[in-house]
Amino acid sequence: MNEDHHVNQIEKTEKRLCSNKKSNQMKPPRASRRQLLKVAASAAAGIMFPCLNLRAQQAKERLIVILSMDGLDPRYLEKSDVPNLRRLMKEGIFLTVKGVMPSVTNVNNASIVTASFPQSHGITSNYYYDPKTGNEYYMESSDFVLKPTLFEKAQKKGYRTAFLTAKEKLLRLLNKGTDIGISAQNPPAEWIARIGKKESMYSAEVNYWLFRAFHWTLRNSDSNLIYVATTDYMMHTYAPEDEPSQIHLHTLDEMIGRAVNEYPHMELYMTADHGMNAKTEAIDLNKVFKTANMDALAVPIIKDRHVVHHKNMGGASYIYLKRKEQLDETLSLLKALKGVDKAYTKEEAVKQFHLHQERIGDIFVLGDIHVAFGFLKEEREEISIRSHGSLFEAEVPLLAYGTKHKISDFKYNLDIGRRLEL
Repeated sequence: MNEDHHVNQIEKTEKRLCSNKKSNQMKPPRASRRQLLKVAASAAAGIMFPCLNLRAQQAKERLIVILSMDGLDPRYLEKSDVPNLRRLMKEGIFLTVKGVMPSVTNVNNASIVTASFPQSHGITSNYYYDPKTGNEYYMESSDFVLKPTLFEKAQKKGYRTAFLTAKEKLLRLLNKGTDIGISAQNPPAEWIARIGKKESMYSAEVNYWLFRAFHWTLRNSDSNLIYVATTDYMMHTYAPEDEPSQIHLHTLDEMIGRAVNEYPHMELYMTADHGMNAKTEAIDLNKVFKTANMDALAVPIIKDRHVVHHKNMGGASYIYLKRKEQLDETLSLLKALKGVDKAYTKEEAVKQFHLHQERIGDIFVLGDIHVAFGFLKEEREEISIRSHGSLFEAEVPLLAYGTKHKISDFKYNLDIGRRLEL
């Protein structure tokens, strides 16, 4: 057998085993022993091709989907008509786990996507204040992320990755290693042509658009690690028992059920970044400090560009002291303040919540279940919003379907990333 014929046979084998074409009906074929022996012989002869290796083959045989349901407090599932999810809960694993503190979107999605705590990945807030320069930033750039993403790890093992999010800020923050990356907030023209017109961020329809994009990705791409992150406008606006919320979750349940039915070999993981509670009282901590002659700055952790969602009022703040000698006095003031649940020094917060020491304030303060911190006209005001950020929004649901994991494998929402073995 001459060398040209040998090379031709290897190229045919490579083409057959490493084709990027996807069938909705069949899984990619396993390499036979004979084919693997051909690969080994070819490698020994110096004839190498990049995609034919066991890791890539294993990656092709898996379809991993992670659904990060923004603001999906466990009570929404309890109160809603979600028959498909209830079936998956029964057939798979379902439990309530801890989210990462502070209980806001950026922190928790970064934790899931990097399979680590803020102490390692560096995302400690939606909004960042640099006390050394006095500059303030929305924490939305991937430059802030200190750990590799699941997408980056998966690509090295032969996976094709897709990150589909409602919020543009998450795409900018966590897009490293994505083969497909889109936001429903700002979809490219070709995705509008595929899925339909752009929907308002302040609607249920934006999440429906996102799930249609998810369906399209399943059917028309070779992506086999897909991360879908919704927006929580509906949870900020409606309680679990409200009819618009019921319709929203019932519709998403139908779309999830359709995907699982079409791809029964899917590994499906679903969790939330935070819960949600009604807030009836707001406190402006900066006005509190001014009244008490404290030289300190309170920065709301929830602060982002989606002001309609929560009016930049949430259950947690970082406090930056301009005079460090006022630490004990400021801490005592906060602990005695009506509406404050907990107040921690930086060192205590790092230890308790695995936060990054250089990216938090001198004090970490958390509100009671009905309290939000923000910028107000008065020191205290009555409000009527639904928001998050505190310990009272840190419990979230977790569903794992089509996996061999046990309930004991999951304690935090970020354990999804840890258990993927990427």
